[in-house]
Amino acid sequence: MKSDKKNKIINAFFIIPAIIGFTFYCFELVLLHYNQTLFPVTGKYESDLFAHIEMALDGWGYSILAVIYRLFALLPEFGFHFAIATFLCVCEAGTLALTFIILRTSKIETKTAIIFAAISGFVAPAYIRAIQPYRYIGYQSGSIWHNSTYIVMKFTALICIVLYLAISQKYKEKMSAGEVIAFAILLAITTSVKTNFILVFAPVALLFLIIDWILGVPFKRLLLCALTVIPSVAVILFQEYVLFGESTGNGIIIDPLYSVYLRAEKPYFTMILSAAFPIMILLINIIPILKDTFLDFKDKKRGLTHRFYLLAWSMWFVAFWEYILLRETGERELDDNFAWGYDFCIFILFAVSIIYFIKNIYALIGKITKKNMSDLSDTSKEEATPAKINAFDIFKAVYLILALALLIYHTYCGVFFFVRLTQGITFFMQ
Repeated sequence: MKSDKKNKIINAFFIIPAIIGFTFYCFELVLLHYNQTLFPVTGKYESDLFAHIEMALDGWGYSILAVIYRLFALLPEFGFHFAIATFLCVCEAGTLALTFIILRTSKIETKTAIIFAAISGFVAPAYIRAIQPYRYIGYQSGSIWHNSTYIVMKFTALICIVLYLAISQKYKEKMSAGEVIAFAILLAITTSVKTNFILVFAPVALLFLIIDWILGVPFKRLLLCALTVIPSVAVILFQEYVLFGESTGNGIIIDPLYSVYLRAEKPYFTMILSAAFPIMILLINIIPILKDTFLDFKDKKRGLTHRFYLLAWSMWFVAFWEYILLRETGERELDDNFAWGYDFCIFILFAVSIIYFIKNIYALIGKITKKNMSDLSDTSKEEATPAKINAFDIFKAVYLILALALLIYHTYCGVFFFVRLTQGITFFMQ
């Protein structure tokens, strides 16, 4: 009884500050986005938001956000600006909440999940001035607060990822029609916000459907999943007409390396620094993941053991080549729009890499203490039994400490960037 009471007190001392911190973050988000809507008046808080609002009110826009902004425009001026700021804040808060849920469903205990969900909301490129003088420009970051369509796409796309994983993990035995319909609708909504997500997700989803067919998932179920992209295709055709119709003068061409050199002086270095932590986690996990995946194909009843991790890196691979090879022409030539899908993939890579980082720590502690840390719950209090450690265990411990230090620096860079934004500094900051 005393132990339970002590745990409740400890949890309260952790949860209450977490709630206060989350509330303060939401307050800062509303204030930031409200000020961003006033950029033409104040000349501070530069962002893409006002341009998106202006296009919407002029009756032009490819995104569903244009419709939402027009509806908000029916409110008095203060209410109009406040509604937009609150709407974006809800999407950003929802992204954090979903990240927390993903961590918890990956058997990460509550307090750890809260901490790392918050971290995932701030991680930014590992900034080195000698490589690229700007903190954001020239890098690729999943943590972006100045582009409203990306903010909303990030939230809805993450819901799509969660739904896809829920469907794919069980559709070998059964399939929920409600989940499939919900996925189709959400995928279309996400596409209508910003096309970048489906451009990196759809090719990978098709590949995974083929893999699942090889692993024994009934073809009819896979076909039903494949048909969920039809509403999104209709959305893409509409957006293609608006953005790249004959009267616009805009287009898409293959122009290798144009986009990556558009704003970066040393793009290969900045791409590594933008995903340094995920790369570290990949290097220490790639062999066991490949072994498990080989066993998945050998024993088809297993399914894909590392589905989320493979999905994240496969999406990154597609986004990488889209970013490397493609560019827009016309008035959108300098907008670097193929970076948005890549940025989202960076966010997903950090989220899934955090899961594997924590699991690596659990496994290491479990080996040392002979305790199954992957089943760790908030109330587990098993007695630990010391065990002998070998040289590789020491190497792995040091490696994970270095990875943690790198993740802390990623987080520091993101927090620094966000704080400067809330002070009205441009996202072109150095």
